[in-house]
Amino acid sequence: MNLKDISNRDLPNLADCASEPIHIPGSIQPHGVLLALDGSGIIRFCSANCAWAFGAEPSGLLQRPLAEVDATLAAAVNEALGRPDPRDKPFPHTAGGRAWEVFAGPADDGSVLVELECCHVPTVNDAELFDQTRDFIGHIERSRDLQELCGRIAAQVQAITGFDRVMIYRFDPEYNGEVYAESKVADIEPFHGLYYPNTDIPPQARELYLRNLMRAINDVHYEPVPILTAGNGDHASLDLSDALLRSVSPIHIQYLKNMGVGATLTISLVLEGRLWGLIACHHHGPLHLVHRQRQAALMQGHFLTSQIRVRQVAEEYGIYTVVEAHLQQLLNALQQEGDFPSRFRSFSSLMALTHASGVALLHQGQLHEMGLVPGRDRLRALFQWLAQGKGQQFVTSHLAAHYPDAAKITREASGVLYMRLGDPKKDAIIWFREEFERTIRWAGDPREAVKRSPVTNMLTPRSSFAQYKEQVRGHSREWRYSETNAAARFAGALQNQVHLEYLRAEEASQRLLNEKLVKANNELANINWITTHDLKEPIRKIQVFASKVMGSDEVQLSESLLNALSKIQGSAQRMRQLVDDIMSYSLTDDPAEAHVPTDLNGIIAEVIDAFEDELREKGGRLESTPLPTVPAVPYQMRQLFTNLVGNALKFAKPGLAPEVRIDCSLAAPGTFHLPLLDRAQPYYRIRVQDNGIGFREEQQERIFNIFYRLHDKEAYAGTGIGLAICKRIAENHGGIITARGAEGEGAEFEIYLPADRRE
Repeated sequence: MNLKDISNRDLPNLADCASEPIHIPGSIQPHGVLLALDGSGIIRFCSANCAWAFGAEPSGLLQRPLAEVDATLAAAVNEALGRPDPRDKPFPHTAGGRAWEVFAGPADDGSVLVELECCHVPTVNDAELFDQTRDFIGHIERSRDLQELCGRIAAQVQAITGFDRVMIYRFDPEYNGEVYAESKVADIEPFHGLYYPNTDIPPQARELYLRNLMRAINDVHYEPVPILTAGNGDHASLDLSDALLRSVSPIHIQYLKNMGVGATLTISLVLEGRLWGLIACHHHGPLHLVHRQRQAALMQGHFLTSQIRVRQVAEEYGIYTVVEAHLQQLLNALQQEGDFPSRFRSFSSLMALTHASGVALLHQGQLHEMGLVPGRDRLRALFQWLAQGKGQQFVTSHLAAHYPDAAKITREASGVLYMRLGDPKKDAIIWFREEFERTIRWAGDPREAVKRSPVTNMLTPRSSFAQYKEQVRGHSREWRYSETNAAARFAGALQNQVHLEYLRAEEASQRLLNEKLVKANNELANINWITTHDLKEPIRKIQVFASKVMGSDEVQLSESLLNALSKIQGSAQRMRQLVDDIMSYSLTDDPAEAHVPTDLNGIIAEVIDAFEDELREKGGRLESTPLPTVPAVPYQMRQLFTNLVGNALKFAKPGLAPEVRIDCSLAAPGTFHLPLLDRAQPYYRIRVQDNGIGFREEQQERIFNIFYRLHDKEAYAGTGIGLAICKRIAENHGGIITARGAEGEGAEFEIYLPADRRE
């Protein structure tokens, strides 16, 4: 049989550690044997050392059903696959004269992995494991804080496993690892407090740590055992993501060798779906743990993970109670009389609310500061930047990572907590935290974590772990959830206060405007009175005296003087007509007028009677279809149709008998698209058409403006108020009037009145 080695040897072509396919190494660690079955139970892959367990070389196993090779093992594997999480419960098996622990489970590529791990005599018995687990309860009770508890857990894991060093890593948001606690033998140097860069554990390795909570390397100097498959098979690789025996990245192995480590055990600490940290166990020589020991150590990791959340919640609650007390004090103070900005500096709890070193309020464009804050010009620039798309809230403990000009305000504002209070250009608040300088002790220079060898062209990890100190600038202490939550609640209450102040100011402004409007209306009423009463008398006298002078037989007047007096009389008549029209226009807006059921047919009959002589004289005709009865002010309806019919007769075509037609139809809800009308109710559509001189299309909106005249006043008498009166009457009755026309082709007016209007 032609065999194919699927070991991955592509390291020289890697761009960086993050691109290494560590889930498909194509090899295993040598302390066990691996088989991979397809869905029919046929062996498609096997490790090169399979003779150790089965007494047959790979060529004698591949392409054969496992049941033919070892019927007992095949039956046990099938039984295990029927249980949930089969890999967590290995079963014993004897093969090749040795005792094995067998782990079986499905792989992502559809294969079934069967791993046989050689049993060793445990260094501790079951009773000791139980006692160590029981002691954990005592550790919880005696530990004052999380770090002390981590130290006790590290010591417990060391006792269970026998490793020389047990460290508990805690990751920061960028996955740089800090040795948070440590337990070690006496004669090795401490690593406690050191930091390791995130490049030591690349992203794909972190994914596997989330997937597999425990990972063991019994001897870092092992020779990988290749995985083989039939040369004519279609399988190029085997996914070993969940394999216990999976071979480790050569880069990581070299990293451990450079540290002087001989064996490792790693336990993941996962909190709310995120890798919080690791329990990392190191030994200077080879060390093999049986499954029970590893499970006991893993149980310590589970215990610790549960306590991390409990301790964090307890710590957060302690901060919450302090913050909540300050919040309630501020909320009570907001309810007191007086505007908030004037009392800003008296709010002693404002900085304590978020443990800030300074706070700045932008209220109606004015700045108010407290504590350590940037200068006013830079403060305004920061507010302006935050207003440009940073949302309702913006929180950071490293402003320099976001704000281009952060270097100028680092001392006062390395951290900011920003809340909008409405229009961000006018109302917002920022809490500040000053710069918190600290020194990080790295285990080696983080900038030289991985290099490429000029000889082999392969990536190699750093060989030096000498302490490298880095001064961290531009950061503040982290904002806690309880602080940001309290700030958001206070900002919400403050925003309500700001809006309340605005509404009060608007109310005062509206009250003042209303007073001015009442005064203006009273003055306008006086002007109307003067216009409609006091002006009529002088106009009448002008007309009377002009008539007397023109009709006097005692004085002989020249023709030019008679012409001038005639113009005076004409102007006085137009002025009198204007006064009458202004009076009519003002009366159409009288709210005291009562709306009563009005038969529009009777109104049209009165209009026809009024224009009877003029119609006869011009040979004109006015026709009307039946009209409805509507709630209206009768004299206003009479004036509306009088003005429309009068205009039709006034603007008749020369030499053509005027014709006026009035009809009515019902406009059902939703059948019209006109402003000011309610589309959900029906309207009467009353149309008045004539065959007169019409008007240009661009004039159809302006003809309803007061004093707007379409035609020369010498040719057509009038004041330009008639159609404005029609518009006001239609609106007084809950409707509108529209106009359409074409020059030389007549005009058409449509009056919409509510069809179901109630008194």
